[in-house]
Amino acid sequence: MRRCLQLDAHKTGESDLKARVDEMKGHHKAKIEELKSENVDLVKKAEDLQATKAWLLSEGAQLLAKNIHKGLEMTVVVNAVNNAMSAVGVNSGLHNGYVHALKKKTPYAEVPLLNRNAEAELNRTIACFDSLTFSVVNDLPKLVNEPLSKIKDALFFAGGESLK
Repeated sequence: MRRCLQLDAHKTGESDLKARVDEMKGHHKAKIEELKSENVDLVKKAEDLQATKAWLLSEGAQLLAKNIHKGLEMTVVVNAVNNAMSAVGVNSGLHNGYVHALKKKTPYAEVPLLNRNAEAELNRTIACFDSLTFSVVNDLPKLVNEPLSKIKDALFFAGGESLK
């Protein structure tokens, strides 16, 4: 009888052990499937990152430069510098003309277009140019977690102009 009880205990222990092993196998199979799914997602993200990197290096940088070159900030400041430089050039010509006019006794007040503040205005516009910032560049860090499509949208002009 004792032998029979021992045999029953071994069979019970063996079936408990088999049940636990089967339970662990099921758990591990589920975990393996979960990891496979996660791996597919990670591979997709890695491919997206590679595509983003390739696009930014090939087209994105060119679009950024084009946005800076044609952007309102650059246009306004370059126009201001050009206008200020023109005024300095006009003043130089007027000064020479005035010196010439003095020799003929023409009054200074009669010299047209003379801008006595031209050099100061040029210095101000150059300082403005030197401290120029670009909204297209400042806004890019806000897109760090956005998909490539949003980054592209941010770099294309509102008028739909592209690289070509």
